[in-house]
Amino acid sequence: DPEISEMHIENAPEMSDESGDSGRTRTESATSVSSESWQNNDEMMGNLRRAQGLLDQGATPLQIIRQIFPDFDVSRVAMMSENAHFALLSDLLERAPIRQKLPDFNSLADAVELFKTRKNILILTGAGVSVSCGIPDFRSKDGIYARLRGEFPNLPDPTAMFDIRYFRNNPAPFYNFAREIFPGQFTPSVSHRFIKELESAGRLLRNYTQNIDTLEHQTGIKRVVECHGSFSKNTCTECGDQTDGMVIREDVLAMRVARCKKCDGVIKPNIVFFGEDLGKDFHRCVTEDKIKVDLIVVIGSSLKVRPVALIPHCVGKDVPQILINRESLPHYNADIELLGNCDDIIRDICFSLGGSFAEMISSYDTIMEEKKQKEPVKEHHPVVSRNKRQLISQQEFLNICLREKNGTSESDDEPNLKRPRMSTSDNMDTEKDAFHDIQKHKSEDDEDTMNSDDVLKNIKHPRLLNITDMLNDNKCVAISTYQTVFPGAECSFDLETQKLVREVNHYARSGCSTSESSSSDTLSQSNAISRAQSMDDFVLLEERQKLSSEQRSDSCDDNLQYELSDPINPET
Repeated sequence: DPEISEMHIENAPEMSDESGDSGRTRTESATSVSSESWQNNDEMMGNLRRAQGLLDQGATPLQIIRQIFPDFDVSRVAMMSENAHFALLSDLLERAPIRQKLPDFNSLADAVELFKTRKNILILTGAGVSVSCGIPDFRSKDGIYARLRGEFPNLPDPTAMFDIRYFRNNPAPFYNFAREIFPGQFTPSVSHRFIKELESAGRLLRNYTQNIDTLEHQTGIKRVVECHGSFSKNTCTECGDQTDGMVIREDVLAMRVARCKKCDGVIKPNIVFFGEDLGKDFHRCVTEDKIKVDLIVVIGSSLKVRPVALIPHCVGKDVPQILINRESLPHYNADIELLGNCDDIIRDICFSLGGSFAEMISSYDTIMEEKKQKEPVKEHHPVVSRNKRQLISQQEFLNICLREKNGTSESDDEPNLKRPRMSTSDNMDTEKDAFHDIQKHKSEDDEDTMNSDDVLKNIKHPRLLNITDMLNDNKCVAISTYQTVFPGAECSFDLETQKLVREVNHYARSGCSTSESSSSDTLSQSNAISRAQSMDDFVLLEERQKLSSEQRSDSCDDNLQYELSDPINPET
């Protein structure tokens, strides 16, 4: 519906944002909804129609929020300015609805079969695919944002480093940090090579990357869209002069602000900062690809930065989706979740696919071994399993936990023809009994409980098992019907709720415009959905934290924050 796709909230005050550096239009209604047709969604468009109608009738943005989003607690934002209310309404209207999981796709084997049979695979990659190359990711507990808080305490918010308004006022912090992610220092990972192999096999529809490290081009991937730009080109913020990315290399490595040779203006790499438009090419490609795609794979992304985060929600409901990431994402329902280090997971998939994919792994290992012998490498290449991992069940995983508790071990090379019976009770006959026996640790009166407390020596709370601490490099565990956990996963298993839990005590916020220190003027400059912006709004983040705290059991440590995924069937 072209008329609807061009609608926006007319009553919002207009804000002007000078942008001579990029030539992009910076004047837009503060709560305008993007006119890019690929983002249209029936539910979103219905809500937009209602909002526009209510505005035409004279309703305030707060009244509209009450009408359209009755579950949202408006009492906590009632005292904010009308500009802030418009910004909040815009964010709520632009949020994609929760995707419904397809029941036919669940396991690691299902994922392998999808890679074998699908012809138009759309892969969305984030910083997680480059971590093994030595490039830090952004939002993990040891990521860029967590480090920025300590290294640059004067930043109003860690994401200000990549905010266009902050850069214009003070580019020094960006140049102090840019050398850590500047291209030319890193070697493409197994994940990059896997995507190239899919392209060579004629199965890659497109690789949408949120990364700016240019490793896709270094790998030779042709069908790639650099959603957030890259260091490959530069633009002077004063005269607009365009230069090759390597022009600023010396300045970046010296942590010095690069200056234009023509006018002495500050040079900005052609990276899409928060608050900038992604450009027409991105939107054109998504519009074309959403019709053709038959499989979506998200690798190493938190899906928190829009509009890229909306891509999985714009395709047909029957298109299966796979998440390969260190942690489960509470705002994204993938059909199959493979959790752990991306490269480790991709290796197992390649071994299962065989042929050129397995040969690629062998070739990569040889290259990296030769490189390691010739010279000290900057990249961090963790020890990886050279063979396909043994997939174990949830019960087998708990078996390992009890053996750990009892100080016994099972040879990794020994065929698992007959699983040893776990025993902390004379009456235990089956692995199912063992599962329930471990759960009994919450009862202080149970003698077995007192013994099973010792099982949890590597956990953060007496009821949480750190899964990856219990796994060696040779194993992965099918912890639920649709979740398989590999080494490196940032999650734990809750014995009491029988759920996988995701820790959120590392840096989870993203988007300088949502900083607590932002003024109402800053809040009123709400970015349109077609610009790069965070999924976490200043109010929505508080709302999620509130919901998360309501879900936690009273028996939990108050200082430990985690989010729950879907419940696990003990009999699966």
